Amino acid sequence: MQQDDPLAGLRALHLPPQPVSFWADFGVAAAAGLGLALIVALALRALLRPRPSLAAAARAEFERARTLPAPERRAAQATILRRVVRSRAGDEAARATGADWAAALDGVFGTDLFTARAGRVFADGLYARPPAEDPELDRELSVLFAKLGR
Repeated sequence: MQQDDPLAGLRALHLPPQPVSFWADFGVAAAAGLGLALIVALALRALLRPRPSLAAAARAEFERARTLPAPERRAAQATILRRVVRSRAGDEAARATGADWAAALDGVFGTDLFTARAGRVFADGLYARPPAEDPELDRELSVLFAKLGR
C-alpha cells in the first residue's frame, strides 16, 4: 500500500559519515601509554631513590651540630654517636652506659678517644656541668666521622 503523503518518506539533510582513521585511535593509545610510562617512571624514581649512607648522614648531622652552642652541640653529637653505634654494633651496644658505652664507641670507631681522652665526656660527663669549649674534641670527632665511611 502506498503512503498518502509522498514527502513522509524523505529524510532530513545530513553529512556523510566521517571516515574513522586507524591512526587517530593509535595516536590516542600512544599518548596514553607514554603518559602512563612517565607516571610509572616518576613513581619508581621517588620510591627507589638511593638514600644517603649512614656515614654521609652522620657527617651531615655532625656538621649541622657544630653550629650549636656547646651544651646543645654535645647532646646532638651524643645522639649521632648513639645512632651510629646502633646501626654498626646493634641495639645492645647502643643501650650501654658509662664505661661500657665508652668501650662500645671505641670499638665502633677504632680509637681510644672515648675511654682515655677527651671523648670521656660522652661516657660520663654529658650531664655534668659543661666544661669550657673544647675545639680539640670537635676536631677529633670530625676526623672520626670522616673515616666512618671507609
